[in-house]
Amino acid sequence: MRRLNPVAILLTITGFAASVLLYLDSRSTPVVAEDSGPLAAVKPLPGYTETANDRISLSANETETTTQANPEANLPDVPVPVPADESTQTVSIHVSGLKTRSSNLYVAVFDSEEGFPKPEHSRTTTTIPVSAESVEFSLSLPDTSTTGIAIFQDLNGDGKLTKNGFGLPIEPYGFSNNARSAFGPPSFSQAAFKVSEKTTSIEISVR
Repeated sequence: MRRLNPVAILLTITGFAASVLLYLDSRSTPVVAEDSGPLAAVKPLPGYTETANDRISLSANETETTTQANPEANLPDVPVPVPADESTQTVSIHVSGLKTRSSNLYVAVFDSEEGFPKPEHSRTTTTIPVSAESVEFSLSLPDTSTTGIAIFQDLNGDGKLTKNGFGLPIEPYGFSNNARSAFGPPSFSQAAFKVSEKTTSIEISVR
């Protein structure tokens, strides 16, 4: 019986293994795409078109929305909505007794007793940034109207007059005419005043 040459066997196995490795390597090699040409051939994103200057802009069926900053600032004159045929008077409002803390002063203007003094039922409500014991601003109020004003200093920034467990306010608040009531808020008639040419300024003290 002819004996097999170990060296020949080893060379045969090595050659076969190398062939297998070369075959597997060729299967895993990524296919390189051919050059597809300049970038101008690439399709633009849906909803956009390319301008003459090769800049992307909104197409005709898209709407561009611009958001403008609304920086917080003192309001020297706060307009109150009035009918077009109704004249107004500018009334200066001086508020004292505030806490010396950076916060907002909520000012609610009422023209009737309905919903008084809740800000959500007011004719208009605005906020005045405050940080001192007093602040002065002005309101453009309808001429000859009967108006009541309710204010409070929002110390904790929650947008409402904070009360304790007994339902008593724990943040500074006040009303026009400095109206007060022993039980609950004053009535609209207690806080109401007549706007006229003689009404140039009012004082409100909060506590």
